[in-house]
Amino acid sequence: MATDVGTRGGIQRYTRHLLESLGELYGPEAVRACFLWRTTSPPSFREKVAFTFSGIVEAQRVRPALVIGTHVGVARVAAFLKVAWGIPYLVLAYGDEVWGTAPSYALRGAEAVLCVSRFTADRLSARHGVDSGKIRLLPPALDPGLLQSPISPERVIERHRLHGRRVLLTVGRVTRRGRYKGYEVVIRALARIRTTLPNVVYVIVGDGDDRPRLEVLARELGLGDAVQFAGDVEDAWLPAYYRSCDLFVMPSRVRLDDPCEGEGFGIVYLEAAAFGKPAIAGRGGGSAEAVLDGVTGVLVNPSDPEAIAQAALDLLRDDAWRAALGERARERAWREFTRERFRQRLAAIVSEWVPLERAP
Repeated sequence: MATDVGTRGGIQRYTRHLLESLGELYGPEAVRACFLWRTTSPPSFREKVAFTFSGIVEAQRVRPALVIGTHVGVARVAAFLKVAWGIPYLVLAYGDEVWGTAPSYALRGAEAVLCVSRFTADRLSARHGVDSGKIRLLPPALDPGLLQSPISPERVIERHRLHGRRVLLTVGRVTRRGRYKGYEVVIRALARIRTTLPNVVYVIVGDGDDRPRLEVLARELGLGDAVQFAGDVEDAWLPAYYRSCDLFVMPSRVRLDDPCEGEGFGIVYLEAAAFGKPAIAGRGGGSAEAVLDGVTGVLVNPSDPEAIAQAALDLLRDDAWRAALGERARERAWREFTRERFRQRLAAIVSEWVPLERAP
């Protein structure tokens, strides 16, 4: 049972990898997907009722050996199926959707909760009383096709007039709900950076309802075209953006009071790492597991423009250090976060309840 896989985002890519891996492990005919919605809009009450009804009807008809809820919201239906017919279920837990207010019964009643990071796992135990013995770690995986895009970074350089410039990059939704990602703080840091290195520009890939405010801020700070808003870009273009940057910067902050906010992990850090790009990330939440401080990047106070500016200046002025961090980031990304590692971890978890009939 899933929310959706048709829209863009880290959770959607994670869900697609999960469904594909289950099909590879058990055969596509053994995996049935029931989606809550397939659009970018939150589901309406009618859609939720329809999803609940269709899920119950389908479960009654096929009596699955195991149900996996890819969001704690849809896990409510899975919890009902367990009570009604004894069908075991697992729940995926990414980040802030389970850090605070959430249906604790749906989490505690699951056979296991699959967590994208240790931080989320710790929050589940502390906030919702989930038994640590029920928690399994299942970090995200990189798409192997990431390196196969035919679009060259020169096309990005031409598109944004980046010739002879040093580039900071962020990839993510530019929404009011996503302000925790730190776009505003990076823009303020950029004003400081450019007093020392005036050829540095900041490229933001993504769009949303907070973009107009950020555009006004950039103008007020006199940054002109030093802040480039790329808007939504096709997935095929993402590798070219990663290749064209010097640093990936997303200093996400964490809030643990409702409404909670922050990175459960941050697949974009790994995507940047896949191209040998070190990251500047916020100190806290899942970001600190995606970016290892002093090893694959630098962790900073996400609310401090001065700290972000200094970290960026240190990295941009030390080519050897930046290259060393980037190479370690690349090596770690393709060693620990491959699709094969994801599939192996998933197999070890799911086979506790549904034994594999054949070798993967």
